[in-house]
Formats: sequence, C-alpha cells, structure tokens
Amino acid sequence: MPSKTTQANTIPTTPAWQENGAVRLFNQYRLFLIIALGAVYYLSSTQTILGQRDAEVFELAHLAYLVASLALIYLQMINKPTPLARLYIENYTDIAFICLMMYASGGVQSGFGTLLIVTIALLSQLLSVRMSIYFAALASVIVLTEELLARLMIGESAANFQRTALLCTMLMLVAWLISVPIRRLSKVETPAATADRAALTVQQVAHLNEEIIRELDSGVLVIDSSERVLLMNDTARNLLSCEFETLPVHTGKVSHNLFKNLQEARQGIPIDSKTFEVEPTGTVVLPQYIPLSAGGMLVKLDDHAHIRQQFQQLKLASLGRLSASIAHEIRNPLGAISHAIQLLHESNDLTPQDNELLDIAFRHTNRIDRIVDDVLQLSNRRQVRSDLVDISALVDMFCQRFSEENNLIVGSVQCNTEPHVQANFDPEHLDQVLWNLCTNARLHNDNNDICITVSCWQSKQGAAIIDIVDNGLGINDIDREQLFEPFYTTHNDGSGLGLFIIRELCELNKASIECVPREQGAHFRITLSHAQQMAA
Repeated sequence: MPSKTTQANTIPTTPAWQENGAVRLFNQYRLFLIIALGAVYYLSSTQTILGQRDAEVFELAHLAYLVASLALIYLQMINKPTPLARLYIENYTDIAFICLMMYASGGVQSGFGTLLIVTIALLSQLLSVRMSIYFAALASVIVLTEELLARLMIGESAANFQRTALLCTMLMLVAWLISVPIRRLSKVETPAATADRAALTVQQVAHLNEEIIRELDSGVLVIDSSERVLLMNDTARNLLSCEFETLPVHTGKVSHNLFKNLQEARQGIPIDSKTFEVEPTGTVVLPQYIPLSAGGMLVKLDDHAHIRQQFQQLKLASLGRLSASIAHEIRNPLGAISHAIQLLHESNDLTPQDNELLDIAFRHTNRIDRIVDDVLQLSNRRQVRSDLVDISALVDMFCQRFSEENNLIVGSVQCNTEPHVQANFDPEHLDQVLWNLCTNARLHNDNNDICITVSCWQSKQGAAIIDIVDNGLGINDIDREQLFEPFYTTHNDGSGLGLFIIRELCELNKASIECVPREQGAHFRITLSHAQQMAA
C-alpha cells in the first residue's frame, strides 16, 4: 500500500499544476507586489500611507515577506513539500503579512483591504470551495481582530468598523463567487479539487487491493529482482511461519527451500508441480511462479495437504456416486443368491461338507450386503439438524440401549458423564457414530467380554468431549495412521467404511474424531463444536 507521502507526490503529475503554471504565476504576482510596495515606501518621499501607524513594524513585515516569498519560490523549484501543502503555506503567508502591513499602515483605512481581496480571488481559483471560504473567513477574523486591538491600544479614531464589516463581506463574497458560480459557468475544476479526488480514489483502490490480497485463501508474495520479498499477505506468513518478519526481507531468510525453489524457477527448470517443505513447521507448500516486469516474481503459495484433501474429496464424491449406482445393481442379484442359500439349507440331503460351504457363502453374502449398506449410507447422507442438545443425556440413553439390544452382561458398557454437557450435533448422527464405534470394539475383539467405557465431559474451552475406551487388543501405530481411510480394514468381516463414515458424520456436524494412543485397548475421542463455533 502506498504511503501518504507517495500519494501526495502524485499530485504534481496533474497537468493543471505544471502546464497552466497557476502556482508559478501566483509566486510572480507576490514578488511583484513586494517590489512595488518597497519602491513606493523607500523611493517616494510624498507617500503618507505605508507605515504611517508604525514604520518599524511595516519595514520588518515587508522584509520578512520578501524572504518568505523567495523561500517559497525555492521550495517550488525543488518540489518540496507536496504542491498542495505549499499552496496552503503560501496562502497563510500572504494573509498574515498583508494583514500585518495593513495594521502598520493604519488598518482598513489604508486601502490594503484591496490586496486581501485580490489574494482571496486568486487562491479561490486554485482551491476547493470549502478551502476558499476557509481562507476568506480566516482573513476576515484577522482584520477584525487587528481593528479591535487598534481601538483598545490607540483609540476610537484608529478603528473603522463599518469599513471592516464591508471588507469582511467582500472577502467572503469574492471567495464564494469565484469558487462556485464562476467556476460552474466555466466548467473548470480546480487542480486542488482534482488532486484531492485523485488522491482519495488512489487511497480507496489501494485499501481495496490490500484487503483483497490479505483475505485470499492462497499465500501471495511479490519478490523483486534482488530476491527481496516486498509484499506478503497473512496467508503466506502463516504458511511460511514468518508472522513477525519485517519487509522488505531476503527470500532466503523467509524460507531457504522457497529461495532454492525460486532459483530453479528463474533458471527455467519446469517445477510447476514441485513442492517444498517449510522448515520450522514441516508444512508442504505448492508454489506457482508468475514473472513480473523488471525481473520481479509473483509467487502464489497453497497448502499442498489442503489441495490433496480437496482432490480426495472430489474423487470420493465421484466414487460415491459410482458406488451408489453399482450398489443398487448388486443388491438385487445378491438378494436372490441369499434367498437361494437359505432354501438349500432347508434340504435334508446335504452332507456336513455341503452345510459348511453354504455357511461360508451365506456369511460372505451378508458381508457384501453390509458393504452395500455402507456405500448407500455414505452416498445418501441427509442434511444435519444442528440443534443444541444435551450430550450427557444422549450418551446415557445410548449406553443403556446398546447393552440391552446386544444382551451384554452388566458392566460391559460403562457410562461416565458430567451433567448437562451441551453441544450442537445431530442426535441420530451421534447415535450412529457411538453405535459403530462400540460395535467395532466388540467386532475387533472377536465379541469377547470386554469393557467399553463411554465418557462425556466439557473442556476448559467449552467444547464437549466424548471418549470411547475399551480394554481389548488395541490398535498398533501403523494401523492408527490409516484407520479413517476408506476401504481400509484389519478384520476379515469388515467393509473398511465404518470409521470413514464416522469421520464424515463428525465433519458434517463440525466435530472431529481421533484415535488416541493407548498402551492397552483402543481410545477414540470425539470433540464436538459448541454453539459459537457452529455460528462461526
């Protein structure tokens, strides 16, 4: 974003400031006025107006006015400060010194008011309406103040309030006439107004560009030909783990791997799909390089893991639609096969070997049917009812129902809940998640008598936590990393979709699930979002 100084320096590029030479002519008029006043005062022996009240004050004011005018001409030559600031300084200087010489020459009766009117008329052609009225009002206040001082210090004869009121009225009237009606008739816009509007437009566009770049999901860096980072948005800072780095900074200091990757890009090596790793965090980043003028480079950074996740979601969505179509086609012949196996079981002419083969066929048809159910369930997920529910009560009812429907002995499923733990979660989805996790615990322990503990508590941050812990065989580190991948199973009768569906249901309800390492048995933890997180 350009600084205020940079924005102000854009004003002289407006043609009205240089081609018309309005400010230059104003400076020439001021210098001519000072020379004329000096010639009349020092060379004429008959003049009785200039300096009649206080000659010493007039001479000092005249000399200071000359020095100030030469200084203003020099500032214009070196173009410092900004043109608009110089114009304001010149106006303050003119009004102050003319009013001071007016006081030294006898006040409004000296005729210096005409010079004030000319000055206000000239600057009204260069400034906006508001600033023209402001300087006219300022001159009026100064004139009125000096007349009051003259009356208090000298006497009633030194002040003429009728002429003062007339002069103040003329100053305001001239400022308004030239800056409003006359300018509107000529349809000429002042350079100051054009410059103000242009500066405002540039500032608004700069702010808008900055906000757009800052809010981009991708990281953006601008690197010059000297490999220095000139611009970096917040996303890039987070990806590269350099939140507090001051710009400009060398690319190698931001990330050595990015600098190496950038050098290969400048050498023409095709690295469009080559990722690099951020050293402090281990995040894998995918860069995209866009050459800029003067040897610069625009770098777009994306989190490679996030891209892979999006790609996998698209792939799974396509796979889900395909699998749903296939599942419908499989279910009809599968039902016929299952029915035929049941009819064969009723025959009295079967040998023990035949019954064993039929049991194998029946068991595997049931497994195929479970896979079809899981695929259809995955592809036909309904919308979430994100109501604030009492998680403690739901967990208590689930533990009781799971024990009764599976005819488990007392103590096989233990419930340990804090009272009134609330969160946003679809009750049917929560029941399905808990049922699948507890069923998996029994299935992977060959339906042996294991103890399953379901706990519900609230963290210090206000999130509801559900822990499902068993004392079974447990899960090794290799399997733990792939537990939630689709079609990955460690049991012969498993479909490989149970935990994947559980994770999808949790994400659908803005919750998360993880497998916590444990020395004995398995430990699954579900972290549910509270109401504020769901609203965000």
